[in-house]
Formats: sequence, structure tokens, C-alpha cells
Amino acid sequence: MTAKKPGGIDRREALALCGGAIGALTVIGCGGKIEGLTDVPAEGGALRLSFAEHPALKDPGGSAIVRADGKGKPILVRNDNGEYLALSLKCTHLGCTVRVDDEAGDLACPCHGSRFTVTGEPTKGPADSPLSRYATQVEGDAVVVSLA
Repeated sequence: MTAKKPGGIDRREALALCGGAIGALTVIGCGGKIEGLTDVPAEGGALRLSFAEHPALKDPGGSAIVRADGKGKPILVRNDNGEYLALSLKCTHLGCTVRVDDEAGDLACPCHGSRFTVTGEPTKGPADSPLSRYATQVEGDAVVVSLA
């Protein structure tokens, strides 16, 4: 057994601290790159997603994940049988970035396990509030998402 200096830590405690730090960095890494994320310029407080640049939005169930000016949390824009829905992908529990889970057909928070329907309603906690929504409208050949 290693002797401990007053106010110091022994080798076993140091290794435990390092392991905890590595684990924390791994969890923080869950908020990294999102597949399919597109940065869209915000003009006049809105995002304009053209069907030419986001063809999946033409199809029922199709979606795009975008971020205003390359900043902030991503937004999921989805064609819900002709009605367009835009959801913040910021978890209402502690603000982690929610991911699309194609296998389960829902949205999942990698930090604490909250789950949401594709319309943003919570189905599993700890989050108990729905994801924030943005107003949408179709203007010509594009879906416009109001950021206000």
C-alpha cells in the first residue's frame, strides 16, 4: 500500500481521478458533430430552406437539420404530411443536443436519456417539457423558419 502525504493523494486516487476525467470528456464529446447538419444564413430573423438544397423536405417524413449562421443549437425541420414543423434540438432538461434516432423513429438525448417524439413531445425523462418550436411557412420553393 502506498503511503499518502498529508493533503495529497495516492496513486490509486490519482488513477481514479484520471479515469473520471476521461469519462467526462467522453460524455462532452456526445455533443460533437451531427451528421447531415447544414449551416444556413439567417436573413431578417429567418432561415430559408430551398427545396433544391434540401430535397428531402419535399417528401412526407423527410427532414433537414440546420443551424443558423453556424451558431447555436441545431434545428430539425420536418415535413409532417405537408405541414412543416421546426424543432430546436436543445434538450429541455439540461440543454444537450438531441439526436435523431432513425432506428427508434424518435429523438434521443445522449446526456441523460430523455426521448422525444418527432413532433417534440417528451416520452421519457428526465426532460418533461416539449422541445421548442419555431413557426414555419412555405414561400414559393422554400420552407421559411422564423427564428423570432
